[in-house]
Amino acid sequence: MLDKPDPEALRLIGLIYDSVINPEAWHDALDGIRRAFGLHNSELSLSAMGPEPFSIKVAVNVPQVYRGLNGPEYSMEAMRLWGGPEQISRIPLEEPVILSSVSDRANWHDNKYYLDYGVPQGLNDIAAIFLTRDRRRIGAVAFGQLESSGPIVASTVDGLRVLAPHLRRAAIISGILETGRAAATTFEGALDATRSGVALVDADLGIVHANAAARAMLDAGDPLVLKAGRVELVGELVAGQLEAAIKAATEGDARLGRRGLAIPAVRKQGAPFVAHVMPLENRSGRAGLPLRAVAAVFVAEDDEEPQLEVDAVSLLYGLTPMEARVFELIVKGHTTNEMAAALSIAPSTLKTHTLRLFDKTGRRRRSELVRLAAQVRPPG
Repeated sequence: MLDKPDPEALRLIGLIYDSVINPEAWHDALDGIRRAFGLHNSELSLSAMGPEPFSIKVAVNVPQVYRGLNGPEYSMEAMRLWGGPEQISRIPLEEPVILSSVSDRANWHDNKYYLDYGVPQGLNDIAAIFLTRDRRRIGAVAFGQLESSGPIVASTVDGLRVLAPHLRRAAIISGILETGRAAATTFEGALDATRSGVALVDADLGIVHANAAARAMLDAGDPLVLKAGRVELVGELVAGQLEAAIKAATEGDARLGRRGLAIPAVRKQGAPFVAHVMPLENRSGRAGLPLRAVAAVFVAEDDEEPQLEVDAVSLLYGLTPMEARVFELIVKGHTTNEMAAALSIAPSTLKTHTLRLFDKTGRRRRSELVRLAAQVRPPG
């Protein structure tokens, strides 16, 4: 199992962030991950609709003949294999999920995608991580397991869980940068071309470089502001998280974890937003970037819809994606049966996640979790 101090985990996490700088490096990153866990193949898909559409697709150890199975018919069959769009929407982002745990194998044998894609390759199961899913973006990465290799074991899921926040961060930032890449040939050029605010910072939180959007934010003092030469976020719901994320980025990629994935904050006018922090130290392909820059801070325009209370409590108490989803449903007033159905898990499994949520937050009743959400909720 890969764990945070593991040198192999650090290497893989580094490859994931290298892929943001150079999208061609996604192949090596996914290949490294599948080999580390003895998985057979991997596919990554990131796409966005709307005025600035983009699509990133990477396949590793998938024969060319099977890479074309992505038309409308096969896409619908692939979704049906996972239980359909409604069930897919219930799967928490960033949480590794095994196909056989959410889908009855008895239904696979009349599924065209499984018959034409899985069976010929000898696949027995799939581990997937849904990375982004909002009103216009969708992204996921999947790893296939050969029937001859046996079931996907718990240690593999645990290892993928260590990598998942980094994969999700890389996917989100890649989406932010993708429209800028059309007008640029380098990572630095993509930073300057994107309409989202991006600031490169040093270990002391000083600004090393800011693109035009970030300079406008700094001039307005919203949502980026300089105080005594150090960059801060206006209206952080959890004070000091930007500083903590940048410090974690300087101490090693693995330490960043979920910290800095979505730092919730509110602009001066009350509009919610999130910031993302990406480590830059030890990155390959960073030619042209200032050596003093240890992290990039992204303030995304038209980003995923912020869930401020959930993000804030997740940061405060280190919630897993599943625990955060349980917290969200409790705050919305759902019953036990409604939550179990929404998450496609047994009530006993839900109880386990709820007890862990109580333990982490120091609360003992659902009503106390509702009050906790109200405490971190911004005014207005």
